[in-house]
Amino acid sequence: MKRRHWIFVALALSGCTRNLPAPVFSPVVAGVWKLKASRTLAADSAPELVRKMGMRGAWSATYEGPGSVTVELYELAAPGVGLEIMQNWRPVPDTVVWYTPHYFVVARWQSADREAVKALVRSIQKQFAEPKWSARSPLDGPKVTNDHAKSESP
Repeated sequence: MKRRHWIFVALALSGCTRNLPAPVFSPVVAGVWKLKASRTLAADSAPELVRKMGMRGAWSATYEGPGSVTVELYELAAPGVGLEIMQNWRPVPDTVVWYTPHYFVVARWQSADREAVKALVRSIQKQFAEPKWSARSPLDGPKVTNDHAKSESP
């Protein structure tokens, strides 16, 4: 195939990608965390590694409860990017990161109860997880799994 055909194929396939709608953060998470603010982030405020690997959008939510937690959600340019970011991410105290095929998520907390933070992280992971189908019967429905989390002292 000639080079111009490959360029056409690449352009056609890139047109098939979709931008997800802006995420909606839950007003109350894990029963004790209340959403105080959420906003769209500028691309230049994303961690350098996330910007370098490719992102389509960025959002932030601040939760108050038994402490304060800021959750940053980055829409990834491609499904494999999250794994690459995780493999190169440097651990930071009081921060946990994870990814899904569409998002890379960073949660930072201050003066928070460890168990309450774990509950918030699990809830946010479930909220933005994507169903993954297993070899089970289709009548069983989707099996949701998201165990791609990396933590530094939650």
